[in-house]
Amino acid sequence: MTKKAAYFFTVTVFLFLCYFVQAADRAVLVHNPLEEIEKCKGKLKLKLIRVWGGDKEGDENKFFATPISLAVDHNQLVYICDVHNHCIKVFRNTGDYVRTIGRKGQGPGDLYGPEYITLTTVGDILVNECGNRRIQWFSPDGKSKHIKKQIEYLEWIGVLNENEMAVYAHVKTFKYRNLISITDNNGKVLREIGKYHDTAKNIISSERLNFSIDEEGNIYAANQGTPVIIKYSNNGKLLRVITFDTIFDIPVEITLNSSGDDIERKEETGSEDNVKITRSSSGINIKDNENKRKWLYWICMGLGIDSQNRIYTVKRRRVLKEKEEYAKAVFGSLTRGINRSRVNYDIVETNDFNHILVFDSNGKIIAEAQLTTLCDGIYVHNNRIFIIDGVCNQRVMEYEMDFKR
Repeated sequence: MTKKAAYFFTVTVFLFLCYFVQAADRAVLVHNPLEEIEKCKGKLKLKLIRVWGGDKEGDENKFFATPISLAVDHNQLVYICDVHNHCIKVFRNTGDYVRTIGRKGQGPGDLYGPEYITLTTVGDILVNECGNRRIQWFSPDGKSKHIKKQIEYLEWIGVLNENEMAVYAHVKTFKYRNLISITDNNGKVLREIGKYHDTAKNIISSERLNFSIDEEGNIYAANQGTPVIIKYSNNGKLLRVITFDTIFDIPVEITLNSSGDDIERKEETGSEDNVKITRSSSGINIKDNENKRKWLYWICMGLGIDSQNRIYTVKRRRVLKEKEEYAKAVFGSLTRGINRSRVNYDIVETNDFNHILVFDSNGKIIAEAQLTTLCDGIYVHNNRIFIIDGVCNQRVMEYEMDFKR
């Protein structure tokens, strides 16, 4: 072979290898059409194991004002965070009460508006307090170990390892367009992960997200109003984008950019609804909204990852009727608690508008199951899924999952 031929051969091989290295380095986009989702009906069976709390619960230790998040440790202890009782209640997985962590206050060991809990790799309980704007570490026996004040109001926290945690503050995300901050335990930002693609001009109508972390430290982000779930490595690399069809006519298109390291989101003006829920001295009213407002359909109402890296989300399968919106309307605050509507209460007890979708680790739909309860969030542990129905019904529903072939 001549030197010239050898040169061209070397260049060709180099370009060929570069192409495949680049292709292998690209994120993968997986779309799940509606017909594939329909085929998965019945492949997930749910067996109700236990109802935690509820307004019919007579034991004060087992009653919740508003359960909002939970976690299960390696000893199978269940920690349920009650935002309006300003505490965390600890149970055995049999439902037996163990202890209560925290009480309303601002000192070490006190809690004010605990909104999200997670567990560290050494078994400590990490609590995001929205009322005190701080993160507090508790030992497994419930003693306060460390407090870190926060400037931003945090919606979610997650643990990557003993020295790093992930935090999500929507105001900061909306302003600076980064999804998640990775910090050390003292709050120092080590790196930013992900991009915020919603182009809303108003933070009130901007789209929030749900998050979860798998056992390898990969971070998953799910838009609440857009059918897309994005997987990042803990150093910020985009790994996978999962999209799925819904029965709503949502004019949003998700694609990968030319380099395959980010998504491109195209959207048109969404539909407007003409219903407005208001509160008056006589109760809750529904009336026409003269000004009209953009309606954000809540597609994703929770996100969970199991030990096999299967991905779980709860989606809405149809538009709610006016009387259903009325029945589930609630108002309240940390200081006054929740005012729950009990009009048409049977509607939210026997609803059919929420479904669970389950994707395999590659992002393909594998199972679907209908829920008959409202959902504010989910938590997956082994073969159990906990459906948090705290805002309206003050309870957590625990189901055993059985996947059918």
